[in-house]
Amino acid sequence: MEAVTEALKIDYAALVISICIILSGVKSVTSLLEWLLIEKLGIETKWARKKKKEHLLLVKTVQHLEELQKTHTEDVHQSIRHDEIIKNDLANLTETVNNIAKTLEYMQEKENETKLKELKGSLIRYYNRYKNSGGWTELEKDAFWDLFGDYEKRGGDGYIHTIVEPVMRELKEIK
Repeated sequence: MEAVTEALKIDYAALVISICIILSGVKSVTSLLEWLLIEKLGIETKWARKKKKEHLLLVKTVQHLEELQKTHTEDVHQSIRHDEIIKNDLANLTETVNNIAKTLEYMQEKENETKLKELKGSLIRYYNRYKNSGGWTELEKDAFWDLFGDYEKRGGDGYIHTIVEPVMRELKEIK
């Protein structure tokens, strides 16, 4: 119990202040020794070499991080430029494909018109050949109606329907 009573009599505020003063003094003495040994006498201690190594490593790390940041920024800019180039190339390609599609469509229309005219000519030749003959063979009849079907599928109309078709339907099949 005496020990507890003695412990309670201690001035703890003074104890804490004393410890802080002692630590501050030790820090000042070590700083003074470090300055004297390293700066004035040029003697390096293990602790100073270790501290210097850590400092150099930290400096190198910062430099590498800065280089990485520059590289990253440059890569981002290049990526954006490449994206723009690809976008422009795609726009040009799309325009080219659209032009090709229009050209193909135009060519198909012209080819259809040409084929329609050829079919019309063939149908008229059949008409002129058989209109006064009174009949035709099954083979000739099938060939005519196949041509007529193609003519209609391609959008043919006009006098072939009004003049030629009725006459050809009236023809009798010759065996």
